Amino acid sequence: MHSALATIFTLIPIVLAAPSELGKRNPGNVYMCTGGGWGNTCSNVFIGSANGDYSKTCQKLPAPYFGSIGSAGPDKGALCRLFDSAHSGCTGSGLAILTYPGDKNLYAENDAGHKAQYIACITCTACT
Repeated sequence: MHSALATIFTLIPIVLAAPSELGKRNPGNVYMCTGGGWGNTCSNVFIGSANGDYSKTCQKLPAPYFGSIGSAGPDKGALCRLFDSAHSGCTGSGLAILTYPGDKNLYAENDAGHKAQYIACITCTACT
């Protein structure tokens, strides 16, 4: 009985701290997959800045997503654009615009998934 109470009292600070820690989360990730339909190799790629907000800077897509991004979606509250090699400064309208929950087939229509080499994201207060 004594050890059970000790365990409960040990866990109380963790439980009480959990909601405030969740409240501090900021957007900054884009979930990417090499395949369409959220398949093949997938991971969260951090596109944000040190403070967790989106960096508003142009970034080269990391391997294996450089020229092979079949599906992608940013965290809620972000707008991202994919760019090809001719727009390595992330200028212009881009190949595709991504908002949450994302695009499950970037190989369709203009084949943005095979052309994409760069990404730029901004925080979007009007995005849902």
